[in-house]
Formats: sequence, C-alpha cells, structure tokens
Amino acid sequence: MSPPNPIRRHRPGVLSAVIVLLLVLTGCGGGESGLSGDTGQASEVTGEFDWKRFDGESLRLVFNQHPWQEAIEPLLPEFEELTGMTVEVESLPEEQFRQRVQVEMTGRSDSLDVFMANVQNEGAKFAANGWYTDLRPLAENPAVTATDYAFDDFSEGVIDGHTFAETLVGIPIQLETQMLFYRTDILQEAGVEVPRTFEELEQVAEAIDDPDGTRAFVSRGAGAAAVTQIATYLFNYGANWTEEGSDTAAFDSPEGVEAIDFYSRMISSYGPQGVVNMSWEEALPLFQQGQVAMYTDASTFMPNILEESTEQVSGNVGFAKMPAGPAGEFQTFNGWALGISPFSPKQNESWYFVQWATSPDVVARLTEEGIAGARESVEFGDAYPEDWVTAFTESLPEARPQLPKVGPVPEVRDAIGTSIVSAIQGEPVEPAVQESAEQFNSIVESAGGG
Repeated sequence: MSPPNPIRRHRPGVLSAVIVLLLVLTGCGGGESGLSGDTGQASEVTGEFDWKRFDGESLRLVFNQHPWQEAIEPLLPEFEELTGMTVEVESLPEEQFRQRVQVEMTGRSDSLDVFMANVQNEGAKFAANGWYTDLRPLAENPAVTATDYAFDDFSEGVIDGHTFAETLVGIPIQLETQMLFYRTDILQEAGVEVPRTFEELEQVAEAIDDPDGTRAFVSRGAGAAAVTQIATYLFNYGANWTEEGSDTAAFDSPEGVEAIDFYSRMISSYGPQGVVNMSWEEALPLFQQGQVAMYTDASTFMPNILEESTEQVSGNVGFAKMPAGPAGEFQTFNGWALGISPFSPKQNESWYFVQWATSPDVVARLTEEGIAGARESVEFGDAYPEDWVTAFTESLPEARPQLPKVGPVPEVRDAIGTSIVSAIQGEPVEPAVQESAEQFNSIVESAGGG
C-alpha cells in the first residue's frame, strides 16, 4: 500500500446519493437482478487498427485517489485528441471508491466503463461474480490493438497474477515489489556485506543490533498488515498460501511454519518494542529516523526514505532484492491495474483507453515521475538510485502475487495475521499457524470458494 497522497477529489458530495440510488434500483441484489447490461466478450472488430475508430464516443472512468491517478489525469487531453473520444473521470478516496465500484457491479450498471482494480484484494471475488471483461482477446486483436503496444513486455508472472480462471482481469498500471532497505554506513562499520540469503540476514542482524540504540531490523507485525510482507518469506522457504489448483490452505506446511517462525524471530529478537502494533505507517518512520538499520517493505517507499528521512539516514541508504531462502529466491509484487466492466456497452472503446494508459510511452513518462510501471523495458530516470532500479527490475520477471488468490481476502488476511502476532509474542508457532489455516479454510468455504 502506498503512503497518503494529497490528491484532488471529483464530485465527492454526490457519492452517498448515488450509492443510495443504485441500491434502490438494484434492490441491493446481485447476479441477475438490477440494471440491464450485456455481459461477456467485447464484440469482434476487424480491419486495420485506427486510433480514430471510435471518434465521438465518450467513456466514464472511475479511479481510486492514488499517485498514478494524479499523474495520469493531466495527460487525458492527449488521449482525447488522439482518439476523438471524451472521458469523464471520477476520483474517490479508496473506501468510497471500492463502495462505488461494487455497488455499480452489483447493479449491473451499463454506465461504468473503465475502473482501477487492486486484483490481489478483490480479484478472485470479482472474477467469480463475472465482474471483469477478459482483456486478453482485446490485447491479441490487431484491429483494436496498436502494433507498438508490445503486450509481451509485461512479464509472465505479472500477467499470471492478474489472471483468474483464465480471464485476464486487468492490465497493471503501477507495481511495487518487496525490497530490503538498509543503512550502508552501519553495515560498513560492522564489516558485513548486504545479506543475500535469510541466513545472512539473521547473521547481519546479530552483528549490528544495539538493544540500547539502533535496532537491526523491522517489518510489519500488525496482524493482517504483515501478511503481504511475509509472502516472500513463505515462498522462499518452499511454502505456498494454498494447495495447487485449490483454495485449501497450504501455509501450515512444515516449510510455512518455518517461514513464519523465522519472520517472527527476526522482528522479536532484533526489532523495536511494540512491533505487533506496526504497519508501514509506524515502521517506515523508525527507519527514516535512524532507529532501525534494516527494513523490508514496499519498493514504493523509496522517495519517502530519500526525501523525508534525517540527513544521516537519507545519505546512507541502500536498496536490495529480498534475500533468498532455503527453497530459492522468489520475489513478490502488489499494485493497481485497469479493468473494463463486463456490463459496459463500450468494451472495445474502453480497451482503447486501457492500452493507451498502459502503452510503452505513457508508462515511461509516468515512471519518470516516480510511478514505477509494470513493463520490463521501462527505463528509469536519474531520480531512481541505481541499486533500487537493479533490485526492482530483477524482481519483476518471476514475481508472484503477495496475497492468496481467494475471494474473501480481507477475512483470510485477518486469520493469517493472528498466527504472525502469536509467533512474534513468543507463543508456539506450529499450533497457531494450524489454527489460522483452519480459520482460512472455514472462511473460504463459507464464502463459496474463490
């Protein structure tokens, strides 16, 4: 999750009225009730690609207030000039944004065309409800996709992470990987190298930790907030969230228990007091203020660390990929994407916007402004430290989604988080993880699977 950003709002005063109106129209129902709207694939278009094919049409876009949204809005006149289409944009705070999209999907609204989506949070649920247009046929149709779009420039792992039941639900617009931030001066003074494995991470922590001064390590410990961060540890120990091909919990395997035990031991042995109450909002300032020497979290915090840390810290920060584990090196990602409503009668037109916003040119321009895109070929400007670029680009090709691909993501995050908190507090790890797995399975079963 990215830090708060001061972004202008569009029409916030009408949100409640619109939600109430839609609920009345739909009878709070889902599935087949509510407004009419054709679902399924976009109608087939043939012939040569032409940016002006849909000249005169209009699109309605619903965005979450986010740094990407703030950066793309000034460029929208370029899209309108290129295509002859006009766009209407609504940008809402995240909670209200999620409410708006869910209400309109439940009501099968045919006025929503393109929307931002965080597929790791709602992807499985929306896909199970049929609330996404499959974008792959559009991306592979030369009549509606420009020859220079370069769809294969998105890594296989990232595209797989945006695919549910063979449906490509979104094209990524912004990605973050997990990354190790560290104090170069402290490691140099201790005569230790940047850790490349979990074993080395603990060895370095032991060498530099000062219980009465700068602690060695911090990451998120606040239950559900820690789940995204523990994913890399889980995979690198050889475990997975679920059994292959099913929604049954698999993180209670011996390897999963080892991963959670290691993560909790690092935080409890070499971290500050009160870490079980820390998400990124509490952990990031500790690194910025020089109270901890190593911090693992989202790559997107790089500007905050360089611009808002103490002078001593900002001048001595290094960036590295997450260390490898006993089972190898598997990196993780999270981020936002653009999806197209299956109830929109303008799915081909909507695809024009999605491909423009995720085109090599637009992604490169936004990346220069600090919005790291998902394309492998993107070049980073001088604002990005060289070691950050190396860590980020080398992490993407094989990166896996951080969260389980199941429907009730918030609920299962809470269940997993309880075992992490228990482990940090010194409780026996294995029974706590097994209990979390049982809760996980019960939640998923009650929700009707993925």
